[in-house]
Amino acid sequence: MKIIGIDDGEDIRKVNKKKIMIISIIILLVVIAIITFIIYCVNKPFRDLLDKYVLMKNVIENSTNSISLDEDKNNNVYAYDKYISVLNNNILKNYNSSGKLEGEITVEISNPIMLANGKFLLIAENGQNKIYLISGNEIIWKKELEGNIDKITVNKNGYVAVVLSGTTHKSVIQTFDTSGKELFKTYLASTIAMDVDISLDNQYLAFSEINTGATLVQSIIKIVSIPKAKNAEEGSIIYTHQEPTGKLITNIKYQESNRLICMYDDEIYVIKNDSNEKLVGLDEQSTRISFAGIELNNYVFRVVEKSSLLNTQTNVEIINSSNKKNNTYSFDGVTKEIYSYNDKIAINVGSEVHFIGTNGWLVKKYISKQEVRKVIMCNSFAGIVYRDKIEIVDI
Repeated sequence: MKIIGIDDGEDIRKVNKKKIMIISIIILLVVIAIITFIIYCVNKPFRDLLDKYVLMKNVIENSTNSISLDEDKNNNVYAYDKYISVLNNNILKNYNSSGKLEGEITVEISNPIMLANGKFLLIAENGQNKIYLISGNEIIWKKELEGNIDKITVNKNGYVAVVLSGTTHKSVIQTFDTSGKELFKTYLASTIAMDVDISLDNQYLAFSEINTGATLVQSIIKIVSIPKAKNAEEGSIIYTHQEPTGKLITNIKYQESNRLICMYDDEIYVIKNDSNEKLVGLDEQSTRISFAGIELNNYVFRVVEKSSLLNTQTNVEIINSSNKKNNTYSFDGVTKEIYSYNDKIAINVGSEVHFIGTNGWLVKKYISKQEVRKVIMCNSFAGIVYRDKIEIVDI
């Protein structure tokens, strides 16, 4: 049996002191991290300081990968999936996040309407009849439709709906599956289709229409059961909501759990389970609302500007469409343009672009030496568009 001597006892005490010191340091670091996080959440000046000098969220022009553009060409620029796409002279070029050309596709489109969702890019000739569904560097299908294309939509599964005019009806809505097979047509004899969208589970087609026959415009929302409509069953229109005259519908968008978000000229509301509920107003007195949008995943937003003699403070209010929780991002300045995709918003203030998340926090700030023309976004990066180049920013 080993007998513990004085030296052994001192060694044990030294080991225990060392362990206590290590544990104390770890606890102290955790406490500092928690306090820092709390201050970061509630104190904007402190958050701005950490974003700039510690988290290095500022990006300066000419410090990123870029794509060169020919200024003499009519470049139509878009982003989807993992690509930045440039369309000119009937050639669609796909670039990756490093600015490297990955593929080219020939599309006979000169004045495009372009819309992306997930891995799909839908391109149509505005006011004409040609349309293409693209994924990666391949054309999934292409068609020439009977009528003039006014509006298009594609969901994440590749289901497509197209609003057509120039036929014997005021509007026709044509719906296709991912392979390009026509599922059904919806004919509007006396109203004009304003917008259309397909639910995430391929079960519902929603469209908004306006009746211009009366003295004041009247807006109507209808929801179609896709399984019933493609089987030509009666009662395929399962929901109709008609607003009072004078109220103008502008956009509709499906979000998760088949929540249909509807934006009017004076408010945004959600339709769920055959009932509608107001999310946020857009015409409140003494409040200047410069922009609003419903394209985010499960959120809507509005931009509120408050002017004083010295400056303008802008608040981007981001509202959860499920629980109405409101997050706000504030800055000094005026919004020139605003863009949204999935869970991020890009705010163009001229020579700066602020990328923010739906939690109201800054993700990245791009600082330019010149005016930014346009911003495009996809899943993990954005493009800052100038006349002669596109700068690529990881977000």
